[in-house]
Amino acid sequence: MKHRILLFLQILFLGALVACQGQQPDNNDDPDTLSGNISLITNHDIIRANGSDTATLTVLLTDETGMIHDVSTDAEIYSTTSDTPLATNQFATSQEGSHSFYALYGLAVSNTIDISAVGGLSDIPADPNASSTDFTHRIMLLQHTGTECPNCPGLMNNLKRVAEDEAYAGRYYHVASHSYNDSDPAYSSSAANLSGSLGVRSYPWLTFNFFRANAYLGETESIKECIDLFHEERAAVGIAASTTIVDGKIYANVGVKAGKSGTYRLGMWVLEDNIHGTQSGANASWQHNHNNCLRGMGGANKNEKLYGKNLGLIESGQSSSTIVAVELDKDWKVDNCKLFLFVASENNEGEIELINSTLCPAGEMVEYAYN
Repeated sequence: MKHRILLFLQILFLGALVACQGQQPDNNDDPDTLSGNISLITNHDIIRANGSDTATLTVLLTDETGMIHDVSTDAEIYSTTSDTPLATNQFATSQEGSHSFYALYGLAVSNTIDISAVGGLSDIPADPNASSTDFTHRIMLLQHTGTECPNCPGLMNNLKRVAEDEAYAGRYYHVASHSYNDSDPAYSSSAANLSGSLGVRSYPWLTFNFFRANAYLGETESIKECIDLFHEERAAVGIAASTTIVDGKIYANVGVKAGKSGTYRLGMWVLEDNIHGTQSGANASWQHNHNNCLRGMGGANKNEKLYGKNLGLIESGQSSSTIVAVELDKDWKVDNCKLFLFVASENNEGEIELINSTLCPAGEMVEYAYN
Protein backbone atom coordinates (compact mmCIF):
# COMPACT_ATOMS: atom_id res chain seq x y z
CA MET A 1 0.00 0.00 0.00
CA LYS A 2 2.79 2.46 0.90
CA HIS A 3 4.49 1.61 -2.39
CA ARG A 4 1.38 2.50 -4.35
CA ILE A 5 0.99 5.83 -2.53
CA LEU A 6 4.65 6.70 -3.16
CA LEU A 7 4.29 5.84 -6.87
CA PHE A 8 1.15 8.00 -7.10
CA LEU A 9 2.92 10.98 -5.52
CA GLN A 10 5.85 10.60 -7.92
CA ILE A 11 3.46 10.70 -10.90
CA LEU A 12 1.77 13.86 -9.56
CA PHE A 13 5.16 15.53 -9.08
CA LEU A 14 6.33 14.69 -12.61
CA GLY A 15 3.02 15.94 -14.06
CA ALA A 16 3.29 19.23 -12.20
CA LEU A 17 6.90 19.66 -13.33
CA VAL A 18 5.96 19.14 -16.99
CA ALA A 19 3.06 21.58 -16.63
CA CYS A 20 5.32 24.24 -15.12
CA GLN A 21 7.88 23.76 -17.86
CA GLY A 22 5.13 24.21 -20.46
CA GLN A 23 4.19 27.57 -18.92
CA GLN A 24 7.70 29.02 -19.10
CA PRO A 25 7.80 32.19 -21.29
CA ASP A 26 9.77 32.21 -24.52
CA ASN A 27 13.28 33.47 -23.75
CA ASN A 28 12.81 36.09 -26.51
CA ASP A 29 9.69 37.59 -24.92
CA ASP A 30 9.42 39.92 -21.92
CA PRO A 31 6.28 38.90 -19.98
CA ASP A 32 5.69 42.62 -19.19
CA THR A 33 5.91 43.69 -22.85
CA LEU A 34 2.59 44.55 -24.50
CA SER A 35 1.76 43.12 -27.90
CA GLY A 36 0.76 45.28 -30.83
CA ASN A 37 2.00 47.70 -33.47
CA ILE A 38 4.18 50.65 -32.48
CA SER A 39 4.56 54.07 -34.04
CA LEU A 40 7.04 56.86 -33.43
CA ILE A 41 5.79 60.46 -33.44
CA THR A 42 7.24 63.86 -32.57
CA ASN A 43 5.73 67.14 -31.44
CA HIS A 44 8.11 69.11 -33.70
CA ASP A 45 9.28 67.99 -37.13
CA ILE A 46 11.34 71.20 -37.46
CA ILE A 47 13.60 72.65 -34.76
CA ARG A 48 16.29 75.32 -34.69
CA ALA A 49 19.83 73.96 -34.87
CA ASN A 50 20.92 75.85 -31.77
CA GLY A 51 21.55 72.94 -29.40
CA SER A 52 18.73 73.96 -27.05
CA ASP A 53 15.43 73.76 -28.96
CA THR A 54 14.03 70.27 -28.45
CA ALA A 55 11.68 67.84 -30.14
CA THR A 56 9.96 65.23 -27.97
CA LEU A 57 9.85 61.71 -29.43
CA THR A 58 6.94 59.53 -28.31
CA VAL A 59 6.42 55.79 -28.89
CA LEU A 60 2.78 54.65 -29.07
CA LEU A 61 1.57 51.05 -29.13
CA THR A 62 -1.82 50.04 -30.51
CA ASP A 63 -2.95 46.72 -29.05
CA GLU A 64 -5.31 44.18 -30.61
CA THR A 65 -8.34 45.94 -29.10
CA GLY A 66 -7.36 49.26 -30.66
CA MET A 67 -6.33 50.81 -27.36
CA ILE A 68 -3.29 53.10 -27.57
CA HIS A 69 -0.54 52.95 -24.94
CA ASP A 70 2.38 55.33 -24.43
CA VAL A 71 5.38 52.98 -24.13
CA SER A 72 8.08 55.63 -24.51
CA THR A 73 9.74 54.87 -21.17
CA ASP A 74 10.14 51.16 -22.04
CA ALA A 75 11.10 51.59 -25.69
CA GLU A 76 14.47 52.39 -27.22
CA ILE A 77 14.76 55.20 -29.74
CA TYR A 78 17.61 55.16 -32.25
CA SER A 79 19.05 57.54 -34.78
CA THR A 80 19.38 55.76 -38.11
CA THR A 81 23.08 56.69 -38.05
CA SER A 82 23.83 55.10 -34.64
CA ASP A 83 23.60 51.70 -32.96
CA THR A 84 23.27 53.31 -29.54
CA PRO A 85 19.82 54.36 -28.30
CA LEU A 86 19.15 57.96 -27.31
CA ALA A 87 19.65 58.70 -23.63
CA THR A 88 16.25 60.45 -23.46
CA ASN A 89 13.30 61.03 -25.76
CA GLN A 90 14.24 64.72 -26.05
CA PHE A 91 16.22 65.54 -29.18
CA ALA A 92 18.29 68.71 -29.62
CA THR A 93 21.21 69.37 -31.96
CA SER A 94 23.53 72.01 -33.34
CA GLN A 95 23.99 70.04 -36.55
CA GLU A 96 21.90 71.38 -39.40
CA GLY A 97 20.10 68.99 -41.71
CA SER A 98 17.61 66.13 -41.57
CA HIS A 99 17.85 63.63 -38.69
CA SER A 100 16.03 60.27 -38.87
CA PHE A 101 14.83 58.09 -35.99
CA TYR A 102 13.07 54.80 -35.29
CA ALA A 103 12.04 52.94 -32.14
CA LEU A 104 12.27 49.37 -30.81
CA TYR A 105 9.87 47.87 -28.26
CA GLY A 106 10.40 44.20 -27.61
CA LEU A 107 10.60 42.69 -31.08
CA ALA A 108 8.47 45.44 -32.64
CA VAL A 109 10.05 48.06 -34.93
CA SER A 110 8.41 51.44 -35.56
CA ASN A 111 8.18 53.66 -38.57
CA THR A 112 11.01 56.10 -39.33
CA ILE A 113 10.48 59.83 -38.81
CA ASP A 114 12.56 62.83 -39.87
CA ILE A 115 13.30 65.98 -37.87
CA SER A 116 14.84 68.95 -39.68
CA ALA A 117 17.29 71.14 -37.77
CA VAL A 118 17.56 74.57 -39.36
CA GLY A 119 20.03 77.32 -38.63
CA GLY A 120 19.51 81.06 -38.83
CA LEU A 121 15.88 81.18 -37.68
CA SER A 122 14.83 84.17 -35.59
CA ASP A 123 13.29 84.18 -32.12
CA ILE A 124 9.58 84.76 -31.68
CA PRO A 125 9.07 88.47 -30.88
CA ALA A 126 8.91 89.34 -27.20
CA ASP A 127 5.40 89.60 -25.78
CA PRO A 128 4.60 93.33 -25.45
CA ASN A 129 1.91 92.68 -22.81
CA ALA A 130 2.72 89.40 -21.10
CA SER A 131 0.00 89.70 -18.44
CA SER A 132 -2.83 90.25 -20.94
CA THR A 133 -5.00 87.83 -22.90
CA ASP A 134 -7.23 90.51 -24.43
CA PHE A 135 -6.24 89.63 -27.99
CA THR A 136 -7.24 91.51 -31.13
CA HIS A 137 -9.55 89.35 -33.23
CA ARG A 138 -9.42 88.92 -37.02
CA ILE A 139 -11.67 86.47 -38.84
CA MET A 140 -10.98 85.05 -42.32
CA LEU A 141 -13.02 86.17 -45.31
CA LEU A 142 -12.31 83.60 -48.04
CA GLN A 143 -13.13 84.51 -51.63
CA HIS A 144 -13.46 81.68 -54.20
CA THR A 145 -12.77 83.11 -57.62
CA GLY A 146 -10.92 82.89 -60.97
CA THR A 147 -9.98 85.03 -63.95
CA GLU A 148 -12.44 83.27 -66.29
CA CYS A 149 -15.36 83.64 -63.88
CA PRO A 150 -17.60 86.23 -65.61
CA ASN A 151 -19.63 87.05 -62.49
CA CYS A 152 -16.68 87.42 -60.12
CA PRO A 153 -16.09 91.16 -60.74
CA GLY A 154 -19.40 91.91 -59.00
CA LEU A 155 -18.12 90.29 -55.82
CA MET A 156 -14.77 92.03 -56.25
CA ASN A 157 -16.56 95.39 -56.27
CA ASN A 158 -18.45 94.58 -53.08
CA LEU A 159 -15.33 93.33 -51.31
CA LYS A 160 -13.62 96.59 -52.22
CA ARG A 161 -16.47 98.57 -50.66
CA VAL A 162 -16.26 96.55 -47.44
CA ALA A 163 -12.47 97.00 -47.27
CA GLU A 164 -12.91 100.76 -47.62
CA ASP A 165 -15.29 100.87 -44.65
CA GLU A 166 -13.11 101.64 -41.60
CA ALA A 167 -15.65 100.03 -39.27
CA TYR A 168 -15.03 96.64 -40.95
CA ALA A 169 -11.56 96.72 -42.51
CA GLY A 170 -9.81 95.90 -39.22
CA ARG A 171 -12.01 92.96 -38.34
CA TYR A 172 -10.94 90.41 -40.97
CA TYR A 173 -8.22 89.26 -43.34
CA HIS A 174 -9.05 88.56 -46.95
CA VAL A 175 -7.80 85.41 -48.71
CA ALA A 176 -8.47 84.80 -52.42
CA SER A 177 -8.68 81.17 -53.51
CA HIS A 178 -8.23 81.23 -57.30
CA SER A 179 -9.67 77.82 -58.11
CA TYR A 180 -12.13 78.46 -60.97
CA ASN A 181 -9.76 77.91 -63.92
CA ASP A 182 -6.23 76.50 -64.02
CA SER A 183 -5.19 78.98 -66.73
CA ASP A 184 -5.47 81.73 -64.10
CA PRO A 185 -1.97 83.11 -63.23
CA ALA A 186 -3.08 83.11 -59.57
CA TYR A 187 -4.39 79.52 -59.67
CA SER A 188 -2.72 76.99 -57.36
CA SER A 189 -3.28 73.38 -56.35
CA SER A 190 -3.60 74.65 -52.78
CA ALA A 191 -6.50 76.87 -53.80
CA ALA A 192 -8.15 74.04 -55.74
CA ASN A 193 -7.84 71.70 -52.73
CA LEU A 194 -9.21 74.32 -50.36
CA SER A 195 -12.23 75.29 -52.46
CA GLY A 196 -12.94 71.62 -53.20
CA SER A 197 -12.73 70.64 -49.53
CA LEU A 198 -15.21 73.38 -48.62
CA GLY A 199 -17.66 72.11 -51.25
CA VAL A 200 -17.54 75.14 -53.54
CA ARG A 201 -19.35 74.30 -56.79
CA SER A 202 -20.46 77.70 -58.09
CA TYR A 203 -18.64 81.01 -58.42
CA PRO A 204 -18.28 83.59 -57.01
CA TRP A 205 -18.55 82.30 -53.46
CA LEU A 206 -17.57 83.48 -49.99
CA THR A 207 -16.83 81.47 -46.87
CA PHE A 208 -16.15 82.82 -43.39
CA ASN A 209 -13.80 80.97 -41.03
CA PHE A 210 -14.28 77.81 -43.19
CA PHE A 211 -18.08 78.14 -42.92
CA ARG A 212 -20.62 79.02 -45.56
CA ALA A 213 -22.89 81.91 -44.73
CA ASN A 214 -25.72 83.84 -46.35
CA ALA A 215 -23.28 86.22 -48.07
CA TYR A 216 -22.10 83.65 -50.60
CA LEU A 217 -23.07 85.86 -53.54
CA GLY A 218 -21.35 88.81 -51.93
CA GLU A 219 -23.81 91.68 -51.54
CA THR A 220 -22.06 94.38 -49.53
CA GLU A 221 -24.52 94.52 -46.64
CA SER A 222 -24.77 90.73 -46.35
CA ILE A 223 -20.95 90.54 -46.21
CA LYS A 224 -20.99 93.00 -43.32
CA GLU A 225 -23.74 91.04 -41.57
CA CYS A 226 -21.63 87.88 -41.78
CA ILE A 227 -18.58 89.69 -40.43
CA ASP A 228 -20.78 90.85 -37.53
CA LEU A 229 -21.88 87.23 -37.01
CA PHE A 230 -18.39 85.72 -36.87
CA HIS A 231 -16.39 88.53 -35.32
CA GLU A 232 -16.10 88.92 -31.55
CA GLU A 233 -14.38 91.77 -29.74
CA ARG A 234 -11.70 89.50 -28.33
CA ALA A 235 -10.18 86.22 -29.45
CA ALA A 236 -9.43 83.10 -27.40
CA VAL A 237 -5.80 83.05 -28.60
CA GLY A 238 -3.09 85.39 -29.85
CA ILE A 239 -0.43 84.72 -32.49
CA ALA A 240 3.15 86.00 -32.79
CA ALA A 241 5.73 84.95 -35.38
CA SER A 242 9.11 85.58 -36.91
CA THR A 243 9.66 84.45 -40.49
CA THR A 244 12.90 83.64 -42.27
CA ILE A 245 13.74 82.60 -45.82
CA VAL A 246 16.40 79.85 -45.85
CA ASP A 247 17.46 77.59 -48.75
CA GLY A 248 14.34 78.11 -50.83
CA LYS A 249 11.85 77.79 -47.97
CA ILE A 250 9.89 80.23 -45.85
CA TYR A 251 10.04 79.28 -42.16
CA ALA A 252 7.72 80.71 -39.53
CA ASN A 253 8.67 80.40 -35.87
CA VAL A 254 5.23 80.83 -34.33
CA GLY A 255 3.99 81.36 -30.79
CA VAL A 256 0.36 80.74 -29.81
CA LYS A 257 -0.82 82.17 -26.48
CA ALA A 258 -4.13 81.04 -25.02
CA GLY A 259 -6.63 83.23 -23.24
CA LYS A 260 -8.90 80.20 -22.96
CA SER A 261 -7.74 76.62 -22.38
CA GLY A 262 -8.25 74.44 -25.43
CA THR A 263 -6.80 72.08 -28.00
CA TYR A 264 -5.63 74.20 -30.91
CA ARG A 265 -4.27 73.85 -34.44
CA LEU A 266 -1.87 76.20 -36.27
CA GLY A 267 -2.05 76.77 -40.00
CA MET A 268 0.23 78.71 -42.36
CA TRP A 269 -0.66 79.75 -45.91
CA VAL A 270 1.44 81.77 -48.35
CA LEU A 271 -0.41 84.64 -50.04
CA GLU A 272 0.87 86.70 -52.95
CA ASP A 273 -0.09 90.21 -54.08
CA ASN A 274 0.09 91.96 -57.45
CA ILE A 275 -0.54 88.99 -59.74
CA HIS A 276 -1.71 90.27 -63.10
CA GLY A 277 -4.36 88.24 -64.88
CA THR A 278 -7.00 89.42 -67.34
CA GLN A 279 -10.33 89.18 -65.56
CA SER A 280 -13.43 88.14 -67.50
CA GLY A 281 -16.31 90.54 -67.01
CA ALA A 282 -14.08 93.23 -65.53
CA ASN A 283 -15.60 96.70 -65.28
CA ALA A 284 -12.50 98.45 -63.90
CA SER A 285 -8.78 98.19 -64.65
CA TRP A 286 -7.84 97.35 -61.03
CA GLN A 287 -9.77 94.06 -61.34
CA HIS A 288 -6.98 92.64 -63.51
CA ASN A 289 -4.58 92.93 -60.55
CA HIS A 290 -5.12 90.21 -57.94
CA ASN A 291 -4.07 90.36 -54.28
CA ASN A 292 -4.06 88.00 -51.29
CA CYS A 293 -3.88 85.02 -53.65
CA LEU A 294 -3.38 81.63 -51.98
CA ARG A 295 -0.17 80.06 -53.32
CA GLY A 296 1.00 77.38 -50.87
CA MET A 297 0.34 75.77 -47.49
CA GLY A 298 2.56 74.48 -44.69
CA GLY A 299 2.00 71.03 -43.20
CA ALA A 300 2.96 67.37 -43.43
CA ASN A 301 -0.35 66.20 -44.92
CA LYS A 302 -3.55 67.50 -46.50
CA ASN A 303 -5.39 68.02 -43.20
CA GLU A 304 -2.49 69.98 -41.71
CA LYS A 305 -2.22 72.09 -44.86
CA LEU A 306 -5.92 72.95 -44.88
CA TYR A 307 -6.77 73.16 -41.19
CA GLY A 308 -3.46 73.45 -39.35
CA LYS A 309 -1.04 71.35 -37.35
CA ASN A 310 -2.24 70.01 -34.00
CA LEU A 311 -0.60 71.87 -31.11
CA GLY A 312 -2.38 69.88 -28.40
CA LEU A 313 -3.79 71.39 -25.23
CA ILE A 314 -2.72 74.91 -24.28
CA GLU A 315 -3.82 76.08 -20.83
CA SER A 316 -5.16 79.59 -20.32
CA GLY A 317 -2.33 82.09 -19.92
CA GLN A 318 0.22 79.65 -21.35
CA SER A 319 1.82 79.56 -24.79
CA SER A 320 3.08 76.96 -27.25
CA SER A 321 5.52 77.35 -30.11
CA THR A 322 6.23 75.47 -33.31
CA ILE A 323 7.99 75.98 -36.64
CA VAL A 324 6.20 75.60 -39.96
CA ALA A 325 7.77 75.72 -43.43
CA VAL A 326 6.61 76.16 -47.02
CA GLU A 327 8.82 75.51 -50.01
CA LEU A 328 9.00 78.48 -52.36
CA ASP A 329 7.85 78.05 -55.94
CA LYS A 330 9.95 79.55 -58.73
CA ASP A 331 6.89 81.38 -60.08
CA TRP A 332 6.21 83.26 -56.84
CA LYS A 333 7.57 86.77 -56.37
CA VAL A 334 8.83 86.55 -52.80
CA ASP A 335 8.80 90.31 -52.28
CA ASN A 336 5.05 90.21 -52.85
CA CYS A 337 4.44 87.27 -50.49
CA LYS A 338 3.10 87.25 -46.95
CA LEU A 339 2.09 84.54 -44.52
CA PHE A 340 -1.47 84.09 -43.35
CA LEU A 341 -1.19 82.43 -39.93
CA PHE A 342 -4.31 81.12 -38.23
CA VAL A 343 -5.33 79.14 -35.17
CA ALA A 344 -8.28 76.78 -35.36
CA SER A 345 -9.97 74.24 -33.13
CA GLU A 346 -12.75 71.65 -33.30
CA ASN A 347 -16.11 72.93 -32.06
CA ASN A 348 -18.86 70.96 -30.31
CA GLU A 349 -20.27 69.82 -33.64
CA GLY A 350 -16.94 68.34 -34.71
CA GLU A 351 -16.28 71.14 -37.23
CA ILE A 352 -12.98 72.97 -37.59
CA GLU A 353 -13.49 76.59 -36.60
CA LEU A 354 -10.96 79.39 -37.15
CA ILE A 355 -10.28 81.14 -33.83
CA ASN A 356 -7.90 83.96 -34.79
CA SER A 357 -5.48 84.97 -37.54
CA THR A 358 -2.68 87.34 -38.43
CA LEU A 359 -0.61 88.41 -41.45
CA CYS A 360 3.17 88.60 -41.61
CA PRO A 361 5.22 89.72 -44.66
CA ALA A 362 7.72 87.06 -45.75
CA GLY A 363 11.02 87.56 -43.91
CA GLU A 364 9.55 89.81 -41.23
CA MET A 365 7.87 89.37 -37.82
CA VAL A 366 4.61 90.14 -36.08
CA GLU A 367 3.96 90.58 -32.35
CA TYR A 368 0.98 89.46 -30.30
CA ALA A 369 -1.79 92.00 -30.96
CA TYR A 370 -3.91 93.25 -28.06
CA ASN A 371 -7.00 95.44 -27.84
